Parts: sequence; structure tokens; C-alpha cells
Amino acid sequence: MRNRLIGTCILIVFLVTFSSCSERKKVSQQKAELFFEMFADRSDWEGFIDLYADNLLFEDVVYGLKYNKDQFIDFYNWPDTSFRKHPEFPKSLVLEDLALTDSSAVGKGYFTPFYFGGQPMAIDHKWRFTIWLYFDGQGKIKRHIDFIDYPAEFMKSAAEGRIGGS
Repeated sequence: MRNRLIGTCILIVFLVTFSSCSERKKVSQQKAELFFEMFADRSDWEGFIDLYADNLLFEDVVYGLKYNKDQFIDFYNWPDTSFRKHPEFPKSLVLEDLALTDSSAVGKGYFTPFYFGGQPMAIDHKWRFTIWLYFDGQGKIKRHIDFIDYPAEFMKSAAEGRIGGS
């Protein structure tokens, strides 16, 4: 009888733990899908920024950038009219794969062609990305890491900037 009671208790603890992890993973999936949908649509800047925790740490690995939330807002700056979607591509990115844990998500895909400062971008070179998102207990993004396959001229300026910044 005692062994059965212990076994039942272990099963209950396992089920509660599994259920809790499963729910957290579901929240990560919902938050990540919302992030990539909003990023692709690029129409709700305030809603997009609201996805982030106040203690955000943003990193662009190629450029070696690390920003807090205020710096990130200045850096991403969707309201800047320099960015314009390409008329043939209503979404600014295509998400090809999404991997999840109970507190993180990794999205892989590519940016669709767009204009920046009147110049066409991502036309001849597909800007592939891997974006890591880490969520806090409230489902806000506390860490965002960009790995972007920029075109060669951008990679060159990134390397020169990193060498010069050493």
C-alpha cells in the first residue's frame, strides 16, 4: 500500500511538472508566433515594442551590438520612413522554422525584398536570419539575439567596425 501511495505521488508530481512545462512551451510558441507575425507585417510598432520586457538585452551578433530596450527602440525604429516594403512582398519576412523550449524560441527564415533610403535591399542576396528570443515569467522578451546573413558590403562594414572598435 505504501509503495502504491509513493508511486501515485511521484506520478502526480511528474504530471504537474510536465503540464507546467507544456503550458510554458505553449506560451513561448504563442509569443514567438506573435513576434514573427508582427515583424512580418511591420504595421504595429507600439504593439511590437510591448512584446519586450523593460530589462531587454538585444544583440546583433554580426555587428557586435548590445542594446538595452531604449537603445533597441532607437535602433529598430520602424516609424523611420527610410524603410519601405517592396510592393510585391506584403510581409517583410518569411519564417521557415520555429524551435521552442519552455522559455525560448529560435526562428529561422529570410527577409523579403524591401527598400531602405530608396535603395532596394535583399533583392540579389537573400538576407537569411536566425533570431533567438528568450522570455521572462510574464511572457515578455527579455533577450533577443539576431544572426543575419547580411550582404558582403554590410559584412565588410561590420568587420571594419568591429576591428576599429577593438
